[in-house]
Amino acid sequence: MARLTTRGQRRRAVRYFIDEDDRRHVRERLIFFSDAVVAIAMTLLGIDLSLPHGETNAEVWHSFVDLLPKEYLVFLIGFAVIALFWMNHHQLFRRIHVVDPTLRRLNMLWLFLIAVAPFATRLDSVDGGFVLGPVFYAVVIAALALVLTAMSGHASRHGLVRPGTPDRVMRSFVVGGYTAAGVFLISIPVSFVSTSWGRYVWLLMVVASYVTDRFTERRAHPAG
Repeated sequence: MARLTTRGQRRRAVRYFIDEDDRRHVRERLIFFSDAVVAIAMTLLGIDLSLPHGETNAEVWHSFVDLLPKEYLVFLIGFAVIALFWMNHHQLFRRIHVVDPTLRRLNMLWLFLIAVAPFATRLDSVDGGFVLGPVFYAVVIAALALVLTAMSGHASRHGLVRPGTPDRVMRSFVVGGYTAAGVFLISIPVSFVSTSWGRYVWLLMVVASYVTDRFTERRAHPAG
């Protein structure tokens, strides 16, 4: 029954493209466009970084140290987060064979959130000790994770993945997305207690991403 359902899904997916060249063209354009938006967003993160200033070497170094936790660390976290999302997006579309209209719309929503991420990062870096910055950033990144999860689930349900892709591999994308979203949603109440501790919670995403990647590789290439 499961095999019949999968075949039926793949037959329905055929209606989203004219021929093999058209299928490949639509998929590649979406990937290239997504890569361009992500690259621009990552570049924008560094444009508004403040430069250390002062009249003497000591004042410049003091200014630099003062900016480390306020702007430079936030920039580093913001860059790492977008990079991790790009890698997950890259891995997901290695598995996706067909792009349908719903997947394109979800991907455009994901790119909208990627475009908002530099603003959210900047807001967090200049917001001082106020809670708006880390909370807004956490909401944006949690939404990014949930939209990527929705893309994974949609591709699985509608037979848009490459033939032969195990279901457990696609489920790992869903698990990873919910895990990342959970990390940032958990940071929101923590930020109301301490904005610094709320930001430290974000670092758990790196650990969560590593665990998810290892899980995906192990499931995709079981030993023996």
